[in-house]
Amino acid sequence: MRVIRCEGLTKRYGSTVAVDGLDLVVESGQVFGFLGPNGSGKTTTMRMLLGLIRPSSGRAWVNERRLPDPSGLSRIGAMVEEPAFHPWLSGQRNLEVLALHGPPLPNPDGVPAALERVGLTAVARRKVKAYSQGMRQRLGLAAALMREPALLLLDEPTNGLDPAGIREFRDLLRSLAGDGMTVFLSSHLLSEVEQVCDQVAVMSQGRLVEHGRVGELAATRPRVRVAVDETEQDAAQALLSAWPVRTDGERMLVVDGADGREVNQTLGRGGVWARQIRTERPGLEEAFLRLTLTEEERDASSAS
Repeated sequence: MRVIRCEGLTKRYGSTVAVDGLDLVVESGQVFGFLGPNGSGKTTTMRMLLGLIRPSSGRAWVNERRLPDPSGLSRIGAMVEEPAFHPWLSGQRNLEVLALHGPPLPNPDGVPAALERVGLTAVARRKVKAYSQGMRQRLGLAAALMREPALLLLDEPTNGLDPAGIREFRDLLRSLAGDGMTVFLSSHLLSEVEQVCDQVAVMSQGRLVEHGRVGELAATRPRVRVAVDETEQDAAQALLSAWPVRTDGERMLVVDGADGREVNQTLGRGGVWARQIRTERPGLEEAFLRLTLTEEERDASSAS
């Protein structure tokens, strides 16, 4: 089932194009990462999918209903940007008040079940003004889950969570997908996206620049960083010329597509002994930067 489908989805604000002809398909039962730098069109896209703003052109379907069909929107749970609650009410009471708006909860115990799922049962009756930032984020997720949605839209959901909380959040998202829910996740924590998402789409300047499985997008050749004596750098570069080799800002040699053992053996046979060899495997973060940095930003990054 295609939970999200966009065809030429576009949003303009005067002469500014926030989202430019987006074509995107998201299948059910997966955690889908929606990535891009600030101003790339991610939040605007999510607001269009939620029916909060109308597209300038193009079409979109959510839960197989063309927007702005309320029956498709009613099966979405969302947490876009920082959630807001009544600080003088408890976490549980905030959710109960929210439950009064819109259709009845499919499960009469939806509020306590959602609180339990996000780990807030012990503080459910505490006033929200006493909650930490991370606890507020969890409460926002509980609000999105209490109607048992088919699609969950999350915009930077791990803000304020400590490393242990982020890991628990990651496990929760995987369990939701395992239960058949589709999670559409926007985040700047690329290491977390790499661990939790099945597929990702990358936006840059309002346009979709890449879309595919995380493993395929993050798959790049390994590289080896080698430190040798400064007097032997030229000789080491000549010995390693079978691979693309360059120097970096740390005066180390960077050998692309090589294995550390091969590099060490090649240098040793030529009489050059490395002081340090380190193998690196670039992942999603490097792919993201390659796809989203402008040419000027790449030049500046290389110069530094």
